[in-house]
Amino acid sequence: MTAKINKESLKIVLSLALIAFVAALLLAVVNYFTAVDEEAELKAAIAEAYPDSELSELDASGFTPLSGTTLTAAYRAEDGAYVFLTHVAKANRIGYSADGVSLITVIREGKIIKVVGYSHSETPGLGANAFEEEYLSQYAGVNTCDIVIPADGSLGIPDLASGFTPEKVTSATYTTNAVFASVKGSVAAYNYFEGGSDE
Repeated sequence: MTAKINKESLKIVLSLALIAFVAALLLAVVNYFTAVDEEAELKAAIAEAYPDSELSELDASGFTPLSGTTLTAAYRAEDGAYVFLTHVAKANRIGYSADGVSLITVIREGKIIKVVGYSHSETPGLGANAFEEEYLSQYAGVNTCDIVIPADGSLGIPDLASGFTPEKVTSATYTTNAVFASVKGSVAAYNYFEGGSDE
């Protein structure tokens, strides 16, 4: 009887192992065909934000980002424009979503040319409104010198010292702050690359 139980147990174990193998194989196939190439996705978004210009990746290893921000990517275009992808993590009064926000900012000759939302998980109809083209267009044409970058590397949000203060999105102050923080992070990067230091 023990031999019969062992044979039954062995059959069950082998069946489960086969099912697990087939499931793993199917998951691998699905992942292969649905995996997102993040680098390709980023390059496509940057090309859409600033088309018709060859971009060269910049070495940002010496740059110290503003507190709470991360410079994810930095490029220089043939025409002298800089294209930055800056991520802002959720922090006190900066951002609402735990995932944070990422924006692409294009700066040329001391002026912000364009700001484009790249990723966020803000609430549709509220915080997500801060990533609409209509809202982000307020940054176009703003001089980088009108956005104060504190010497201590803090974000300074809300910022009463800047010559430029963005309009707030109704009922989404934290998200508005996160967007402005991302832009400030890009301006800090621009100042670094134009001046050769982040002092």
